[in-house]
Amino acid sequence: MNKYITIVFLLFCSFFCSAQEKNQNVSYTNHPVKDIIQDIEDVFPVRFSFNNSIIENKVVSYSGTLNLDVLLDIISAQANLNFEFLDNENVIIKPINEDKLSATQKLDEVLLVSEYLTSGFNQNKKDGSISLSLKKIGVLPGLIEADVLQSLQLIPGISSPTESATNLHIRGGTPDQNLVLWDGIKMYHQGHLFGMISAFNPYITERVDVYRSGVSAKYGDRISGVIDMQSSNDILYKKSIGFGSNLLTADIFVKTPIIKDKLGILISGRRALTDVFDSPTFSQIGDKVFQNTKIEESNNLQEEEELTILKDKFYFTDFNLKVLWQVSNNHQITFSGLLVDNTLDYANIDEFDQSSSDKLDLSNSGFSLSSAHYLNKKWSLSSSFHYSNYESQYILNEIQLEEEDNGFNRLNTVKDIGFTLQSSHSINSNSSINLGLDYTDSDVAFNINFLEEDEQDEIQQSRIQAFSAFAEYDYSKTKFTLKPSLRFVTFSKINKTYLEPRFYAGYKLSEAFTIKSSGEIKNQSVSQLVSIEFNDLGLDDNIWTLADEDEDIPVLNSKQITTGFLINHNGWKIDVEGYYKYNKGITSFTRGFNSSSIEDNYTSGTSDVYGIDILIKKRIKRFRTWLSYSLSKTDFNFSDIQSSKFSGNFDQTHVLSVSGSYKFKQLQVSLGWNIATGKPFSSPSGIDTFQNESNETENVLVYQQQNDNRLNTYHRLDASLLYDFKLGATNKVKARIGCSVLNIYNQKNELDKLFNLEQDENEQPEIVQQTLLGLGITPNLVFRISF
Repeated sequence: MNKYITIVFLLFCSFFCSAQEKNQNVSYTNHPVKDIIQDIEDVFPVRFSFNNSIIENKVVSYSGTLNLDVLLDIISAQANLNFEFLDNENVIIKPINEDKLSATQKLDEVLLVSEYLTSGFNQNKKDGSISLSLKKIGVLPGLIEADVLQSLQLIPGISSPTESATNLHIRGGTPDQNLVLWDGIKMYHQGHLFGMISAFNPYITERVDVYRSGVSAKYGDRISGVIDMQSSNDILYKKSIGFGSNLLTADIFVKTPIIKDKLGILISGRRALTDVFDSPTFSQIGDKVFQNTKIEESNNLQEEEELTILKDKFYFTDFNLKVLWQVSNNHQITFSGLLVDNTLDYANIDEFDQSSSDKLDLSNSGFSLSSAHYLNKKWSLSSSFHYSNYESQYILNEIQLEEEDNGFNRLNTVKDIGFTLQSSHSINSNSSINLGLDYTDSDVAFNINFLEEDEQDEIQQSRIQAFSAFAEYDYSKTKFTLKPSLRFVTFSKINKTYLEPRFYAGYKLSEAFTIKSSGEIKNQSVSQLVSIEFNDLGLDDNIWTLADEDEDIPVLNSKQITTGFLINHNGWKIDVEGYYKYNKGITSFTRGFNSSSIEDNYTSGTSDVYGIDILIKKRIKRFRTWLSYSLSKTDFNFSDIQSSKFSGNFDQTHVLSVSGSYKFKQLQVSLGWNIATGKPFSSPSGIDTFQNESNETENVLVYQQQNDNRLNTYHRLDASLLYDFKLGATNKVKARIGCSVLNIYNQKNELDKLFNLEQDENEQPEIVQQTLLGLGITPNLVFRISF
């Protein structure tokens, strides 16, 4: 216990104390302006917004004290740039004597932001969303690379109770309730290694916009958070190549202009090394992922020499392609495509020559085509088309001596096609309006094909077309921000129209103190249910399904209101938001219900979520430290299961993380400690024995109360270290090495408890408990080169 107290003490000391750094001397000789700006951001509490083309190929020479005012004057004089201060922190860089933006600069939206957690995390003052710039992101605790989805878990109100990257719960919502977009493509599968790392290459991701509340009306068909990712847009100006590897994956990307300032292309690929060698990183992740699965059971039997593994192959890949065409000064066309694929191929044979093979394929492919056209200084028009194809296929084949072979092919698919048309009008310098139409066609299928001739195949297919219209008004002055919006949506199959009003408002009481509030109503027609009936493997037991007109699977509905305040002064940031969310239409087949008593009793219910999210951050030059804390309560109301309310499946009352990072020249280090309340679980109260219709004796577990117990408190310490250097005589080749460690003190964290019935030596039923554990101490290494 003393070691935990010591760790917390050190982290809190680092949070509230840090010595001021003395003025440093610097020497720049024909040094790129972009690198100097990065140095300034590392030392001073300022943030620059600019278009890459403005500072491309511009260099500055200076030798002297690292002084903000002096440096900006030198850059302005030598590079012909103007620095416009929006406030004490935010600065826009513009070319001198250029009155209007070029078309390319128009297309790259300038956000009014301030640093949120560390470098690369910014907060949008117009709607409260958090933006991540992965190029600028600093080292994060436990992350060897800036994993897109894992990085978000440092933000208050976003957590993963199962330790996965993709299993994100945003303010009481479940992962399937989050809208995840990659260049406008809807993602129904977002991870590798069964969710342990995200499927999005961080080296080609330009920006990630995250909404916990105050969601814009242009986003529809999900009731929780929004994660909107955009890939790199600098492919028109310069060529860059990067490649590298860690102990799990190897990747490469190429970004190059085909016709400079007119046509550019981006290509990237990443592949697992899991089938090449068994690294300590994969060994730890595999131990966690394959718990309570057929693979773990087979491995145990192999050790007892009762079974031989014939095939054990597991790997994943992802590919990205982007083409950007600057048609004219006012018109741009973009094409993006991606493929995410995971394959598990496993086979074994026992001592009686009975064999079994399992093959699981998980993939999400898609593309988007978008066009942005500026009619004049006031009006712009944009359109986009997207297609997404998700497939989850599990094939089981069992060969038994003197018996008929059996098995099945289970296939769950989602085909999502959509088209969006938007028009934006700038009324004046303080206000604008955005109008849009949106069409989505979702086709979901779930098929079971049996090898046995006497088994009846099962085919389920449904389709919903959603027609939406939205309008959004944006008003922003120095002290006041208002963003009311309205979205109409009609679902064809259900033949119902839903009205979704939303708003965000902020008022600056002083230079340092801002109050804010938001409200929203959202609906969702597609969701995930748990299907364990046709899953002998024990992995990927979630299936996508659509709402129906009979409301056996209802449309999900959410109402949320949020209010809070922001203090931003002298390197301190204190962000506090309280919220209440009411969800309707959630079902007993939603992930997390483990009680056997409800497996055959489908019902729907509601949930109430109350919470407060707090961020306290201090920046002192190159040192950053922050504390994020979430206090929340999620109550389920399923009257057909239990007369009284009970804790939600993933309810965690307290989630706290304390982190710090420091950068000195080319070295970056980060340390973070996380602690959270254990999530609820249902414990059986006994065994019920009865005679079935065939006059056979059956035993089932009995549960008196749902989620009546909690797992032990979760806590973990993570650390990362990165070092950047340059290679070659010209120093044009950039290199990076680094290491990270998750769960430094190897805490045995409980993630879930499962209960099953087995027969004892007297052939009497007994309750057997299995505890699923999180990652043990997990190291990782990285080496990268870019030029």
